[in-house]
Amino acid sequence: MLAGAALATSIHQPILLAFSAMGLHYLLDVLPHWEYEFLTARKKSIYKIVLDIGAGLAILFFVIQRAGPTEQLLMLWGGFFGIVPDGFSAIYFFSQGKYFRRQMRFHTFWHWLIVPEKTHPPRWLGLATEALVVAVSLFLLLR
Repeated sequence: MLAGAALATSIHQPILLAFSAMGLHYLLDVLPHWEYEFLTARKKSIYKIVLDIGAGLAILFFVIQRAGPTEQLLMLWGGFFGIVPDGFSAIYFFSQGKYFRRQMRFHTFWHWLIVPEKTHPPRWLGLATEALVVAVSLFLLLR
């Protein structure tokens, strides 16, 4: 979400920003990062996802206070489209694979480019890469 919002500091065309934020999501999925155990611990994962989105929104709303109304809307737009691929994945899981099957294959392809399929990197590595993405995003949003 924050990375998609950060794109709005450079991309001011809403359609281009939307596609770029979704594309950035997939590119960032290549890096080892925090993963949810959605298949084995669905209820616990839902709480973590809600907390994760809530924290991202709280940070984003705090950060965008410095921007003008047009920039605020673009940052929210970029943030929204930055998490759209995960929204499609949620629909896939809740529909038991009925919807967004191709998107899910495409999404998991990016996850497994570096990390072997159905494995998890060390937690410290996932958290470190996420912290780096958040730090760079905040730098771009606050400059």
